[in-house]
This record gives sequence, structure tokens and C-alpha cells, in this order.
Amino acid sequence: MASKSARPLMTACEELGRALGGARDMCLVAWDDSAEPRIACVAGAVHAVLGSADLVGKPAALLFTGGERAARDLAATAAKGPFEEQRTLLRGAKPFEAQLLLSAVTGGVVALVRDIAVSQEVANAAARAEDLARFASLVAHEIRNPLSAVKIALQTLERHGTLAANDLRRTSIALREVLNIELLLNEVLEFARPPSVTLIPGDPSTPVRDAVEGVEAEWQTRGVVFRCTVPERMPPVAIDPVRVRTAVKILCRQAAVAAEEVGGGFVDVAVETRDGGWELTVKDPGRPLPREQRTKAFVPFTPHRARGTGLGLAVVARIAREHRGEAKFLDTGEGNVISVTFAA
Repeated sequence: MASKSARPLMTACEELGRALGGARDMCLVAWDDSAEPRIACVAGAVHAVLGSADLVGKPAALLFTGGERAARDLAATAAKGPFEEQRTLLRGAKPFEAQLLLSAVTGGVVALVRDIAVSQEVANAAARAEDLARFASLVAHEIRNPLSAVKIALQTLERHGTLAANDLRRTSIALREVLNIELLLNEVLEFARPPSVTLIPGDPSTPVRDAVEGVEAEWQTRGVVFRCTVPERMPPVAIDPVRVRTAVKILCRQAAVAAEEVGGGFVDVAVETRDGGWELTVKDPGRPLPREQRTKAFVPFTPHRARGTGLGLAVVARIAREHRGEAKFLDTGEGNVISVTFAA
């Protein structure tokens, strides 16, 4: 049980720790200002930064190359006011460079510890992700515009009704390839885009219907028919309508491709309330994906079709996680059924 003198340290450490969220390069550690300082509390990514989460009650000297004296000196300096400094700390017995932000609390000191090397990795990864998103957006824009013109021209030829049988078949093949390229572009762009979600109370049936109608218009002449079972109204839940539409479009387009590969058929889209949240299911009549491939289908760059980026279902899984849900295949014995749950 914590002593009364340690409680202010623990309270301050725990409250600040909650603000760190999922940061993997930072943790908080508090130690007392006694002659033999001991660690009163830790929070955040303690194991990743300091090598162990089992530190409470142990000597603060374990953290510093200067031992107890360093811990006492830091506490004494913090008593004069918050300060920041770079210092070599110990992760186990191995030194590493850390940035410290220290502040005095009744009975001791609380320090925010940031692993400089990991912080740089995080910053570099964020910069690479931003560059990738910018590049993907540029490529998609430069390809989409001429691709849309080609698609419209092919659709016009296909509907015109004056083409010979062979020419009509070639036009259909070309249009199918254009749609496949469009699908690949959308998957790459969505995967490269930095995660961003804005949850607002809303009826999920609206973005689902909008997405299905948009994809249905693309495939209405391809032998693929969408059957949508969505309630007229649903209780409001916290959703990001844009992200929900994205997930539905990806699933519907992939289902349409699977249906076309077997000569067409019905794609069934259904929505129902589930455990205070809601569930989306999309079923296609295509060849069932082998069980061993299903476990990898939501991992980036593991395409489940002969052609594809392997990114579409990874994006769907990410959107599900953003809504505190999950995406998975259901065993039905025929076709492929993907379920996506969204928590309330």
C-alpha cells in the first residue's frame, strides 16, 4: 500500500500518464526526494522506454548513470521550477539518450522521459507517411482524370448498340480493365492517406446506402446486381460518415469483381444493429477464399485475388478499428461474406 507521502507523486504521475495515450517513445516516472530515492509510480510506454514495467518501489538509481546522486540532484533542481534537459539514462544496464522534462510534486519529482532515438524514428515514419500520401494523391489525380475520360468513352460505346459483337466484347474487356485500375488506385490512395477519423452522432444507414448506390452505378451493365438490406432509420451512433462510405465502397467493389469473375450474380449488402452498435455484411457469389488466406486477407500487401494490391481489406480493417470494431470473414459455405462491426 502506498504511503501518504507517495500519494501526491502517484496521483500526478497517473493523471499525466493518461494524457500520453498510445505514444511509444514516452513514459512518466516519479521518485521521492529521500536520501535513497525510490520510484513511486510509472505510466505510459514504460517497458519500451525503460526496459521494464516492474519498477515501482525500486531504487531510482537504476535509471541513471549517476546513481542516487543524480536522482537527488534532479529532484532538488526541479524544486526550483520545472526544467528540461537531455541526459543519458539506463535501460537495464544499457545507456540511452533521453530528453527529460521534470517538475516537482509534494514529496518528490515527476519526469517525462522521451527516448530520443525512438522519437526520431517516429518523426521519420510520420514524414515518410506524409510523403507517401502526397505522392499517392498526385499519382491518383494524374491518372484518374484521363482514366475517367476513357471509362466514359467506353461506357458510351457499350451502350450505343451499334458495335459488332467482337467489338462489343473488346469494349467490355477494356472497360473491365479500366474499372480494375480504378479499384487499385482507390485502394492505394486510401491506404496511403494518414489515418483521420471524426466521430459524430449519425444514422449509419445513410452513408451505407449512398456508397452502395455509387458503386451500383459503376457495375449496372456488368452483370452484377446489388441487393441492399438496410433499415430506413437506425438509432444514431458515433460514426465518421466519410470513412464508413469508404469501407462500404471498397467491399462492394471487391465483391463486384469477385462476382464478375464467375459470370455475374448478386452482391448482398446488409446492415443491422448489434450489441448497441451495428454490423455491416457484404456477400459475393465468387469463388470462396481458402481458409488459410482469410487469416491474412486484412494484412497490407497480401492480395487475396490473383490481381490486386492487397490494401483494400487492410483499409477496411483500419476503419473498423477506428470505430472500435473489427473486420472478418464469416463461414457460410458459399461465396465470400465479410462482416464489419462498429461499436456504439
